[in-house]
Amino acid sequence: MTRKEVNQLGVLGATSYIIGSVIGSGIFVSPKGILQYTGSVGLSLIIWVASAFLAALNAINYIELGTSIPESGAEFAYISYVEWYPVAFSFLWLTSIIESSCSGAALALTFGQYIMEAVTPIACLDDDKRKTAELLLAYGILLSTSLLNMFSLSRFAGRIQFVSMAAKIAALIMIISIGLFYMIFKGDTQHFSKDYIFKDSDWSVSQIVLALYQGNWAYAGYTILNYGMEDIQIKNFKSYVELKSVFVFSHFTSLFRTIPVAVLGGLLVTALIYVLANIAYFAVLTPQQILDSSAVATTFAQQTIGSFSYAMPALIGFLMLGSVNAEIFAWSRYLLAGSRRGMMPSLWSLIHPDNDSPRPAVFTHTILCMVFCLIGNVYTLVNYLTVVALLSTMFSLAALILIKWRNIPVSANAVKDWIVAFSCTKDVGISPHSTTHGYLSY
Repeated sequence: MTRKEVNQLGVLGATSYIIGSVIGSGIFVSPKGILQYTGSVGLSLIIWVASAFLAALNAINYIELGTSIPESGAEFAYISYVEWYPVAFSFLWLTSIIESSCSGAALALTFGQYIMEAVTPIACLDDDKRKTAELLLAYGILLSTSLLNMFSLSRFAGRIQFVSMAAKIAALIMIISIGLFYMIFKGDTQHFSKDYIFKDSDWSVSQIVLALYQGNWAYAGYTILNYGMEDIQIKNFKSYVELKSVFVFSHFTSLFRTIPVAVLGGLLVTALIYVLANIAYFAVLTPQQILDSSAVATTFAQQTIGSFSYAMPALIGFLMLGSVNAEIFAWSRYLLAGSRRGMMPSLWSLIHPDNDSPRPAVFTHTILCMVFCLIGNVYTLVNYLTVVALLSTMFSLAALILIKWRNIPVSANAVKDWIVAFSCTKDVGISPHSTTHGYLSY
């Protein structure tokens, strides 16, 4: 069936998905992951910038993969393309049942926790009732966002994603503005003096690698468009036919403009906001206050705007709507891709004839997330998904190396690069130091 561009994402919509997916709750709540390993203001800011650079290198590889093989399904599509079918089948089911469901459940439960934190001053609930309320809130956001994804992407879910992105940026601009006000008009620049900025820095390789790992999680989410490549606006889209030595594509003009601009532009905006937000935090709070705080934005608000700080958890919770929406968009397309390859029930490959929404896949993914919400412990969910996510990324980059090495035919108009080996080295180098607590911090 021919896709209708009216139901798909353009540059602005795709960029909003990148920014909305990358910017999570952590920059508001717990940006101490990098600081705890670096020890100083200056080295922390350097790691934030370095992490953005490394994320951009990896993103360029995913841009090449996405434009070379413009199928929905991300890692599964790329591993299948090089005919590693046993690996693709294994990762398909592992990621569909474990990684995707745990990720969605973790985001939804975190939303519930923040909303309940906001109403704590006016709601007297014991621990059991509080957990029940958090679970019901998690179910509520999952069901509402899945409903949005059952209609036209550009008219409903895409617009919600844009609003969520704008709200996140507005909240961060408010924090940045307050920090700059304290620096310029109150002279709170002591944490940036040459005698203090690198005080207590830990330059050991192991600590810097762990800090980079935290930064890697901070910028995670830039691959989201690869999961739904067929939902990106493409002019003159035609089905492509794979032959043993011939691969024919036709005029993916809009695709090749949308993907690089959205991914790299979104990462650039995110990196700028992250660095400025951290500067604002350091202008008002000491490094020790940041390390001691369980919710840095709330502590920041208490120090600067007083009573408004009680609204901060609610603001953070509602801003997570974009993260949950992006997660449902990505993983429902993953189920769709697996079904089309005949490795999952054919029901999940059905799409609505009018709005191109993969409704059975959206519904199935939502139900799986709701089931995993019953586990209740967010950090347990993260333990399940971390290893699977890392391995799937490494196999995707290995597939890209194989494509280059064997000159496997791909789109003639693919955006190509030659930095894949460096990105693989970076991922392998950081992976032995992996921890699971960093995921929710960002």
